[in-house]
Amino acid sequence: MVTNSMSDKDTGLSAKMALCLAAITMVAADSKFKEEELEKLRSLIHTDESAFLKAFSFYNERPLDVCIKVVSARLNDEQKRITYHLLYDLAQVDRDFAISEQDLLEQYAAEFRLDKKFVSSVKDMPSREYNFTAFE
Repeated sequence: MVTNSMSDKDTGLSAKMALCLAAITMVAADSKFKEEELEKLRSLIHTDESAFLKAFSFYNERPLDVCIKVVSARLNDEQKRITYHLLYDLAQVDRDFAISEQDLLEQYAAEFRLDKKFVSSVKDMPSREYNFTAFE
């Protein structure tokens, strides 16, 4: 069970929905939703449509900084590391690692309080099957 200062009741988002929200922010980082990024997002997360749509609605109704804070508040340390790695991989999908995507990764790293060693090691980690059981 995830215990954070912001409960499901406060945000309406579960940890899995927070993961979806983070992924949506990355896909939208360059101000356009590219089809290959959306396909990769859905194939990676393997979530039900309802969770994805709820996260997307949350994203549309709030500013980016609020989304980042909510994601961070909903996730534990293991989930944050998995999420950061997923976000890094999503930023690489279209082979255009935009400045906006790099900036967003820096914002998540800071909000998640990830150490510099982990952040720098992510680029050397192979894309992998993510352990989404950590989000159940």
